[in-house]
Amino acid sequence: MTARSRSKGGGFRFALADSIAFLNQGHWEQLTGRSGLFFSPPFLKILEENLPGNLAVHYALVYEGVRPVAAVVAQSLKIHVADLSSRRPQKEWRGFWHSVEEAAERSVSRARQRVLLIDSPMPWPMLSAEGRPEEPPELWPEVAHDFWQRWRDLVKAAGQAAEVPVSRVYQQFLVCGNLLSTGPHGAAFAEGEDPARLWPAVEEALQRIRRSSALFGDSDLTMIKDLTEEGAGVDAALRRLRFRRFQTEPNMILPLRASWAGFDDFLKDMKSDYRSRIRKTLKDLEAAGVALERIGLEEVEARAGEIHALYHQIHDRQKLRLVAIRDGWIPALARHFQDDFRTVVARRKEGGPLLGFVTVIRDGESAYGYYIGFDKPTAADGVPLYLCLIYAAVGQAIEMGATSLVLGRTALGPKAQLGAKAQSMCGYLRHRSPAANLAVPTILALMPEPERPPDRHPFKE
Repeated sequence: MTARSRSKGGGFRFALADSIAFLNQGHWEQLTGRSGLFFSPPFLKILEENLPGNLAVHYALVYEGVRPVAAVVAQSLKIHVADLSSRRPQKEWRGFWHSVEEAAERSVSRARQRVLLIDSPMPWPMLSAEGRPEEPPELWPEVAHDFWQRWRDLVKAAGQAAEVPVSRVYQQFLVCGNLLSTGPHGAAFAEGEDPARLWPAVEEALQRIRRSSALFGDSDLTMIKDLTEEGAGVDAALRRLRFRRFQTEPNMILPLRASWAGFDDFLKDMKSDYRSRIRKTLKDLEAAGVALERIGLEEVEARAGEIHALYHQIHDRQKLRLVAIRDGWIPALARHFQDDFRTVVARRKEGGPLLGFVTVIRDGESAYGYYIGFDKPTAADGVPLYLCLIYAAVGQAIEMGATSLVLGRTALGPKAQLGAKAQSMCGYLRHRSPAANLAVPTILALMPEPERPPDRHPFKE
């Protein structure tokens, strides 16, 4: 079923679905064929069959007239706000009202901040140095000051009457993107189209999804996940739609040379000090009696419980935790993608339980270091499980013939030591209520502060 929308650029139509199978597959492929595996119907179907418990999936096709111009992947989830960050224990969270008050005060104090009264901004004609009106419009200073005083009084009164700890607050999220991947996997556009022109249509598709989702009700927050630096046009278009931009950790991407046939070739091209450090780490693993081994589908399925438990040893300690994969997710990927999905495990040579694992999935010419997990007590005893599993992922990506390995955005230092380069990434967040949108900085303040990767040059010129 399609719905029509009128815009300054013409008429847009929307086809919404809760399963990828319900959409026109030819149109989806036409729009997403250049965008990679994470937009592909097979991947999305497997995801639908193994959804995390707090997640629902949604899709949209955007048409201009009868021509498909954009494809949208979205996910909705209900999260416990205290799960947004593991930096502070629950008992130290301040009250929600107090947090909202501080966030709104910071927002209004900015000289260029738009303050909304009811649903409409009251224009105040500021002039630039050239004498032209500047955007965005603001309230008259006197009105803004009076409004802010009244707002503070209301917030303080509400806080005194019912102080709600942030640890008890839930938020409904609608995410444009994929929470089970890293990268711009939320919107794909027709070849030759300007994304800045079509983002308003994508935003309308998201709003239609939000209003139609009975499972999660009205989502409080809409997030656009993992955009790369696409230029000022896209940023300006999203800011006009009242989204707040936030920076995330960069995505670490390791370029792979065509001359490398395996991990040994990778090491040969490194400078001696970097190469010696990696070889020493691998010897330390061997001295501890631990070996790395690629396992096949049958053992992945047999060891699914162990793999999932090792995954949780790492996932549960992450700074930002929105969703957790199910124990059948990795075996399902291994079954479908076969040689394009590889699992390497670490275990003691004499046998026993798994001590770690890493998975690599191929996406066209790129490969992704997809999931990793290891036994924290063993690592705490000095066994270099994490680093050696990352080395194994590099080796598998080279054997797959990939031209790059996407390593994600944690442990930036060790990945830079391997030659990975940072790809800047950002997201956008907006609350459905214009007034509550003032408090969005509170949610952003809960997110981890982005790290800056070191600049390393480990390869010979």
